[in-house]
Amino acid sequence: MNSRTRSADVHALLHEKLDALLADCDKIADNAAYGRTIHDLDDFLFIAGREFINEVMQQKLQERIEQVEATPESKQCPQCKKKSTLTTEPRKP
Repeated sequence: MNSRTRSADVHALLHEKLDALLADCDKIADNAAYGRTIHDLDDFLFIAGREFINEVMQQKLQERIEQVEATPESKQCPQCKKKSTLTTEPRKP
C-alpha cells in the first residue's frame, strides 16, 4: 500500500469517526433535560472531542513519519537505519 492510499484510508476513517461524533452530539442534544443541552454537549465534547483530536494528531504524525522514512535521505542515513521502527503510540492518560 503506498502512502497516498494509506492517507486516503486514514482520512476516510477520520471522516467516519467525525460523522459518528456529530451523530452522538445530536443524540445527546435530543435527550438532554430542559435547560441542560449546552452543559451536556460540553461534557460530552470535552472527553470525546479530545480523544478525536488526539487520534487525528497521531494519524497525521504517523503519516509524516512514514513520508520522512520513505525519502532517499533517510534510507541512506546510518542513524535512521537503526531507528527504522519509528511509530507513534497512543498516549496513556
